[in-house]
Formats: sequence, C-alpha cells, structure tokens
Amino acid sequence: MARFPEAEKRLLIKMICMNCYARNAIRATRCRKCHSTELRPKAKEARKE
Repeated sequence: MARFPEAEKRLLIKMICMNCYARNAIRATRCRKCHSTELRPKAKEARKE
C-alpha cells in the first residue's frame, strides 16, 4: 500500500489491459493503446512468488 491516500489513488487505482498491459483510467471501458475491451482492475496487494 502507498504511504498516503493521494499516492495510493495515483498509483493503484487504475485499470490494466489484459492484452498489452497498458495502464488506463479507472473509468475506461477500452484500452487507450490497443483499443481492447479486456480490462481488469490493478492488483492492490503484492503477489507472492
């Protein structure tokens, strides 16, 4: 998690394209880069390896 709420909003509240992995706005319905409609919310927690 981020150190303060403004940073968390800027860094973590995004949508990720499952096709090209571009970061998009949270309200996006399609990717700004490849125009795919396959978007997912960015993971909020670190993944285990």
